[in-house]
Amino acid sequence: RSSDLESKPPALAKESNKSSTGSFDFSRSGNFSAFAAGNGSGKASYQSSFDANPMIKKNTLLNKIRGKDEYSKLKSDFVTEMRQLSKLRHPCITTVMGAVIDRGEEPMLIMEFMQLGSMYDLLHNESMAIEGEVILPILRDVVQGLRFLHAYDPPVIHGDLKSQNILVDSKLRAKVADFGLSQKKRVGATGTPLWMAPELLLGKSTNSVSTDCFSFGIMLYEIYSRKEPYEGEDPQLVLQQVCNPEINKRPPIPPTCPPKISAIMTECVHMDPELRPSFEEIDDRLKRLDVDSVEPGLNIISMQISKQSRDRKNENLLLEVFPKKIADALKEGRKIEPEHHECVTIYFSDIVGFTNISSILTPMKVSDMLDRLYMKFDDLSRQHDVFKIETIGDAYMAVTNLVHHQEDHALRVAQFARDTIKAAAETLIDVDKPDLGYVNIRVGFNSGPVVSNVVGNRNPKFTIIGDTVNCAARMESNSLPLKIHCSDASALILKEKHPEIPLYSRGSIPIKGKGEMETFWVYNNDHDT
Repeated sequence: RSSDLESKPPALAKESNKSSTGSFDFSRSGNFSAFAAGNGSGKASYQSSFDANPMIKKNTLLNKIRGKDEYSKLKSDFVTEMRQLSKLRHPCITTVMGAVIDRGEEPMLIMEFMQLGSMYDLLHNESMAIEGEVILPILRDVVQGLRFLHAYDPPVIHGDLKSQNILVDSKLRAKVADFGLSQKKRVGATGTPLWMAPELLLGKSTNSVSTDCFSFGIMLYEIYSRKEPYEGEDPQLVLQQVCNPEINKRPPIPPTCPPKISAIMTECVHMDPELRPSFEEIDDRLKRLDVDSVEPGLNIISMQISKQSRDRKNENLLLEVFPKKIADALKEGRKIEPEHHECVTIYFSDIVGFTNISSILTPMKVSDMLDRLYMKFDDLSRQHDVFKIETIGDAYMAVTNLVHHQEDHALRVAQFARDTIKAAAETLIDVDKPDLGYVNIRVGFNSGPVVSNVVGNRNPKFTIIGDTVNCAARMESNSLPLKIHCSDASALILKEKHPEIPLYSRGSIPIKGKGEMETFWVYNNDHDT
C-alpha cells in the first residue's frame, strides 16, 4: 500500500535525507517494498514474480540504490539474515521457508501460506463480526510471537508492527510476519510512521523492544475501532503532535474497547519508553483474561441477550431430555436417586417392514425418513403432554403420569397413539420416490408401576425400569399394522375412567414371558371397521 499515511513527512525526514542507504522489508503475499531514505518518498511496492500481477520494472528499485556496491552489500546482508530467520520456529510467528535471489532481480521471501490473509483484511471486512472469542486468541498469538522474538539472543526487533503484518490462518490463529530484517536497522529507524513511537520519529532512538510495544498499542486501536489510526487527519500534523510531549497525541480509546484492554493500550503508547510494558508482562496479563474481558463493548448488550437466549435454549433442550427435577439436580451436581411410580402408561411403536425399507434405502435416506417421522411424533408428544423417553432405531417410546401427575394418563396415550398412526400414514418413505408409499406403524401400550432413574455418567440416560415396560413392548410387538394394541391393565383403566374410548377384546393370546394374556384393540376411527 502506498499512501500519504505510510510516507515520512519531509519535516521528520531531514535527518535521514543525509543518508544514502536504503531499507528493505517484505510484506505478505511476496510483495517486496523499498524505502529510499535519501528522498523521503516513502514506500514503493514491487510485485514478486509469483504474484498474478506483472512485475514493475526492476531498474526502478536499482535506481533507488546508489551504486552496485551498496546493493550487493544489502543483498549479502539479506542472505545472511534469511539463514538466521529460517531457523526461528514458533507457533505464533510466520515460518520463513527460504528466499529466491537472482542477479538483477528483487529478492523474494518464501513464507508459509496463511489462508485468511492479514488481520487488516479481517478488520476491514464489514461482513465479519469479530467478537471476544476471536480477538482473545489473536491477541495472545501476537503477544506470544513478539515475546519469543524479543527473547531471542540477540533480540529480534519487529520494527513495523501493525495489523497488515499479522497473518491469520483458516482456524483464525494469528502469526507475526515481516519481522527482524537487518536492512531495517541500517537507516536507524523504520516502520510505518503512524504506528511509530515518538522517539523513532524524532531520531532519538533506533527500533527496540519498547518501540514494538508502542506499535502494538496502536494496533489495539486498529482492532477495536476497525479503522486505521488518525483516519481522515493530516498525517504530517498528526506526527508532529505525536512527538510533542505537551500535546501527546494518540488515537482515542475506541468506545468498543473494554477497560482491561484500554489500560494495556494506554500503557503501550506512553511517551516514556521505560514505562511501556514488556511483551512478557502483556502476555501474563492476557492469560488472566477471559473472552468476556476482551469482548468489544458495543457487543456486550447483544452478547448478554444472546447468552440469555442460549441459556434458555439450553434449558429447554435439557427439559426435552430430562424431567425438570432431574435436570435441576444434574445442573447442581446432586446425585439422582431412583424413584418409584405407582402407575404410568407406556407407549411403544415401531415401523412395519423397517428391515425391508432399510435394505432398499441408503442409510442417509433411512435417517431422513426417521427424522421426518419423529419430528411429527415429538410435536404430538408436546400436544398431548406425553414425555418422550427415547427412540431406538424405528422404535419410539413415551410415557405419561411420570414427570407430573396425570389422572388421565391412559387416555392421553390412547389419543397420542391414534394421532401417531395418522401422522405416520402421511409420511413418505422416500420423498424422492413417492411410489414407495407411506410409513405404517403398529402401536402397543401398557399401564403399571415402574422405577425411573438416570443411569451412567457418560451421556447419562433417563430411563424407566420394570416389568410394565417389558409388557408394553410385548403389546407393540404383537400388534398389527395401523393397530393400537393394549394390555388388560390399560383397558381396565380406560373402561372405568374413559368409557368413551371404544375397546374390543382380542381374546387370549400367548405373550412371551407372560403366558396367555387377554389383550384389547383400541378402536381407531381412521383405520378400524
